[in-house]
Amino acid sequence: MARARKPGDDALPPTRGPTDTPLYALLTARRFRLGASTERVARNLALHGGAVAGDAAAWIGAARPPEDAPSVGLGSFAGTLGPRSFGFVNVHGQVAAFDAPLPSLPRAGGLGLVVPARDALPDVAPLALARGLGLSWIVSVGDGDPAETLAFLTADLMTSALGVVLGPGATGASLRSVLGAKPTVVWGGDALARAVARRAGAVVVDGGLGSFLAHVQLYDAGVEPGAAVEVIVVGGGRAYVDDEVRAAALEARVVAVDERAPEELDAAIAVAAAAQKPVVLVAGTMPSELARAVQSGGAQLLSADLRHPEHLRALLVALAAPVAESESGRTRPRIDKELAARVRYESDGVLSDHDAKRILKAYGARVTRQAPTNTPTGAVKLAKQIGVPCLVAIPGDERVADSMADVKRIAALMLGEAPSIMVRERFPEVPRVRIKVAPEKGLGATMRVGSACALVPLTRADGLALAAATPARRAADQRAVAELLGKISACAADEDVTFDLELFVGAEPCVLAAAGEIRRR
Repeated sequence: MARARKPGDDALPPTRGPTDTPLYALLTARRFRLGASTERVARNLALHGGAVAGDAAAWIGAARPPEDAPSVGLGSFAGTLGPRSFGFVNVHGQVAAFDAPLPSLPRAGGLGLVVPARDALPDVAPLALARGLGLSWIVSVGDGDPAETLAFLTADLMTSALGVVLGPGATGASLRSVLGAKPTVVWGGDALARAVARRAGAVVVDGGLGSFLAHVQLYDAGVEPGAAVEVIVVGGGRAYVDDEVRAAALEARVVAVDERAPEELDAAIAVAAAAQKPVVLVAGTMPSELARAVQSGGAQLLSADLRHPEHLRALLVALAAPVAESESGRTRPRIDKELAARVRYESDGVLSDHDAKRILKAYGARVTRQAPTNTPTGAVKLAKQIGVPCLVAIPGDERVADSMADVKRIAALMLGEAPSIMVRERFPEVPRVRIKVAPEKGLGATMRVGSACALVPLTRADGLALAAATPARRAADQRAVAELLGKISACAADEDVTFDLELFVGAEPCVLAAAGEIRRR
């Protein structure tokens, strides 16, 4: 199952991590057992198993392996790598226990790919070969939890970056302890798992497989998103590539060279290398062939096949992503500590709409202008300050007043049913969104906006990701919503409050309705 042993193999173990786990034994074994469906694995071993492939093949059988034996969970058998795993490829060690198409071993490099079962994505090895990726490992965890595999690759000396496709076995709590040590791209998973990955500094991709592979390419080449690059078009298509660069809002010079004049390509790459700029090489041929042609150029190389324009587009968009801002420079909102302390002192734990808004206002969050009164005359005075149309409300009943006469009439009617009323600023019915801040077991407080989720307190990236999940459509409105969410998050974290809020997310976002619970200290 492995390449022929060489002198010094024992002196350089593949990882510095824990060596007493079944997973470590499986991924580093010269011999191991497999579950069912091993015909393709046997072929892969024959092609890529090295000098000892014949001996290793003798260990393959259709019988279920003993529970204490290192194993791949092919088929429904759970195994060490989880149910429906299709095996793994150790590229540097030339081990291919892989029950999936593997036309040839990928180029050896520093990128580790962790993927779920085969029905979750197209066959991963052909994709890696088509993009010319330099890999250290491909590991399928099937429907299992990828955390242990990620810990293994984090400790692996040959792996410098990770590309992770999350399946049903991934959980936020288990990912929290294994992400963040190496650059990582994450695709898939539930909202909580993505929130944990984002907090760990991973690039969380929502744009599909093309976007995932484009970011993986950047890590493979050692290029940061937002880096200044040089785009070299080999042959025809410069005008088309120029348009795509502008459409992606990427600031990059585009030059064209004749495919029949290799010296032009060498010269263009040398210029980019001298300027310390990565090169995006675009041509109508396979990226792997282009990579081999310019290995001596000295520049970081990203290649795109012009026959697949969607690949080029995804790569340019990934390159144009802004450089992540440092969270150390994040400013906290100005806090009215006296107001916050007063609300906490006056509250019995459960926050009414009015008290929830008061404590949010203490953190600078914009809330509806409102005030209580117990007379129709007082309602009219408040309406003059707030403006009409406004809302006149009692618990369970809220009515729109379009004029001062309406305010007085509605107030008189409602005061016959309740001892006091609330006069409140009115906002349009759309766009609105519901926000919940609540604890999540093992992770602390989280903020949910529809299907999106983030850990509290929010980072800038968290705030923008949640704002993008709201109905706010203009970029300026999303930035304003992200700022408002940041203030809500700071209040929830500092005061230990859970919230259930309704927000207006158009121009000048605002908290419209609020409920919460404050924990006693």
